[in-house]
Amino acid sequence: MKTIDLVGFDNFDNDTVEEVKEKIIPLADKYGKMFGTEKIQDFKLVVDTFKKDGGKDLHKLVMSLNTTEGNFRAKKQGWEILALVDEVESNMERQVRKMKEKSLTEREGRNA
Repeated sequence: MKTIDLVGFDNFDNDTVEEVKEKIIPLADKYGKMFGTEKIQDFKLVVDTFKKDGGKDLHKLVMSLNTTEGNFRAKKQGWEILALVDEVESNMERQVRKMKEKSLTEREGRNA
């Protein structure tokens, strides 16, 4: 699989970026095994950060996984970047699992 693209993380400290990578790499490896690395076209995590009143940062996080079997998107918005990463990972997991289960059910129906 190609590398994971992290977009918009330039303004985060190195420790935070490393923690995000530690969370994302096992997920990318899992999808590589699940779909086959040759079927994954793109895996990206994009963050947009906005200053809100009081100087607090609001983050919008979008995870995208594009494969030859389908495209998946998970979006979340919030204040804590690492919690958002966990939430979009969980959302992405549900989407992928649902698609894989549907695919298996359809395949079993054709083989019956």
